[in-house]
Amino acid sequence: MSSSHTITPVILCGGAGSRLWPMSRDSKPKQFHRLVNDKTLLTNTLERVDFKGEGLRYLPTRIVGGIAFESLLTEQGETSSVEVERYVLEPLIRDTAAAIAAAIADLADTDPDRMVLVLPSDHQISDVAAFFDVIRTGAQALADRGGIMTIGITPTRPETQYGYIERGDGDGPVYDVSRFREKPDLETAETFLRSGRFFWNGGIFMFRAGEMGAELARQQPQVWTQAKLAVERAEIEGKCYRLGADAFAACPKISIDYAVMENASRIGVVAASFDWNDLGSWNQLHDGSVLDEHGNARFGDVLTLDVQNSYLRSEDRFLAVAGLDNIIVVSQPDALLIVHRDKSHLVKDIAGQVKKTGEWPPLAVAHSGRPVPSPRVIRKWLFDTALPLWAGAGVDRVHGGVYEALNHDGSPADLGFKRLRVLARQIYCFAHAELLGWEGDARATLEHCFATLTTTGWHPDGGWIHLWNSDGTVKDPQRDTYDHCFVLLALAWLWRATKWPEARIWAERTIAYMDDHLVDRANGGFYESSLRLDYRRANPHMHYLEAMQAWFEVTGERVFLDRAQTAVDLFTSVFFDPESWSVTEHFERDWSVRKDKPPRIEPGHHYEWVWLLLRQARFADQPQLKEYCRKLYATSHAFGHARGTDAVCDSMAPDGSQMVGTARLWCQTEALKAGLLARAEGLPGDETLFIRMLDVIFNRYLTAPAPGGWYDQIDPHGRVISKDMPTSTFYHVFCALVEYLRHEEMLP
Repeated sequence: MSSSHTITPVILCGGAGSRLWPMSRDSKPKQFHRLVNDKTLLTNTLERVDFKGEGLRYLPTRIVGGIAFESLLTEQGETSSVEVERYVLEPLIRDTAAAIAAAIADLADTDPDRMVLVLPSDHQISDVAAFFDVIRTGAQALADRGGIMTIGITPTRPETQYGYIERGDGDGPVYDVSRFREKPDLETAETFLRSGRFFWNGGIFMFRAGEMGAELARQQPQVWTQAKLAVERAEIEGKCYRLGADAFAACPKISIDYAVMENASRIGVVAASFDWNDLGSWNQLHDGSVLDEHGNARFGDVLTLDVQNSYLRSEDRFLAVAGLDNIIVVSQPDALLIVHRDKSHLVKDIAGQVKKTGEWPPLAVAHSGRPVPSPRVIRKWLFDTALPLWAGAGVDRVHGGVYEALNHDGSPADLGFKRLRVLARQIYCFAHAELLGWEGDARATLEHCFATLTTTGWHPDGGWIHLWNSDGTVKDPQRDTYDHCFVLLALAWLWRATKWPEARIWAERTIAYMDDHLVDRANGGFYESSLRLDYRRANPHMHYLEAMQAWFEVTGERVFLDRAQTAVDLFTSVFFDPESWSVTEHFERDWSVRKDKPPRIEPGHHYEWVWLLLRQARFADQPQLKEYCRKLYATSHAFGHARGTDAVCDSMAPDGSQMVGTARLWCQTEALKAGLLARAEGLPGDETLFIRMLDVIFNRYLTAPAPGGWYDQIDPHGRVISKDMPTSTFYHVFCALVEYLRHEEMLP
């Protein structure tokens, strides 16, 4: 390689993908779906231009797509590993010539020598290194000869659904282009294949911005003029360029092939050396998928018996197929497609008929339209993926206990401290998993965690310390009430799962310490910690209620239910605000509301209180508590979900205003639990909330690079803003998913 080049990728996200109905629709085209692996086609395309190698460097990417998909584009762009420079948002579809013109309009003027790589967002290219090599070869050829360089895919069959590029003479891998050919009939395609002079036209090409601008100005002056005007009149917000609607609408609707390529003054083609699949139909998806020993591509919860050469995908339920060959079955929450593979071309006609009639049942899932995993898939994720991760990489075998967090790739994150409450939460999770029959090594993990808790966590003067250093030495010896409540929860489940006598003994010690040192006998409730801080919070008392309910469940002893009732009494008399139907979070030491800062409420805590109070109503036969739950449920449901993501926000003012649109994962899991129990108890409200929250949890959070992990916090646009995976969140995720699986009768 004689020199190194830089190139700006431009990813085109247009097209309806009607041959992939019912997954691909106008409301959510195929590039936003996970069709070949656990990432969307767009995300796979973005990561394709993140490869590092000699002789070529990818610059930040530009994405072109419809303005209706702004949230999807930014969500996927900002959560990928690639830096996105700009989102070019089209107010309407004007085909690829206008899209490319709008993407490069500024570069043609300010940086005309900038190399640009245009690629569709919906192709499958598995060998990213081979792709890089071809692009590097094309960039060098472009530097040497100018003009436009296309990428030619060597055909492997006489395909009638692709356009073709005919090459000139030469030894390759770079050739002159003789001409472009339209989609041929079968006989012509066979002739093309035999000649060895034809490539499939994959729609991947590169050019210098100034040269493409000149070609557009020469061949399609109205496209170029109106696209530039649309950019000039764009509404710009951050990286989003919302093109001027009137100017862009005046662009002729024409593809770049017709507009420029067929009559360009100089155009070359690089022979591709990578596997490529257009993913334009279910048959092509079958060919590009990993197949089982019978030639079946299976996605989701699918069982086959005597089935061959079929494509089977279920996004919403258990799918069983027997005694059929060469079929396509695609199950969505609101549609089911069954077609013979030889007739797969009819799918486009079906999509057209559906669109023509306008008859379409409402989605059975959240308004996003994203599929929700089936209970069997959720169980598999929890028991086969998440628990092994947190019992393995999440446990600190050197210094004891568990890591405070994992990085998104699953490696330990050294934050310089470890909270005792996090260890207690993990003991709860693994004890509960042991009780449910998890086949992992829960007992050894529990023994390790319990040993760390009791040997280094108990203060010489009594009570549980607050923080360890990373090396397991004590960092903060104060005894925190919140921590003690979680130790009590953990010990209840440990005793329930293992019947270790030590669990009950340590629980009695913990309660005795709290009674002697943390109870506020003058004002009621508990102090924040042994330091007798000058503020109080509702949150520790909520978890005291949870811990006492757990001990009541496991023992049946009334004393624990009475203790739980003290937290309920504080809720009804102090925490609950009857005017705003909200939970006050922060207080002075005498339980008066703090005046030093504006009040904030947390919808996630509202949902958590709903779940706990509904349980207390059942345990203590107090149906009057349901009225509090109804009001909290109504407040959080009406005001607590961010409009752009449907995620439960982190906080807001008591009247629902001043929402902080960021959203932690734990808030979503508490809404899931509340939605399930509210529905079971007949509480009036949104009976589909639990489905909506499964959608948010699995499609926005549980998509981290490490299987079994998560992204912990998103912004109002759905972009990930957390830096790691807090171990403390696993308690929320585990508890919520177990509740859902019990609701679906998948667990005892």
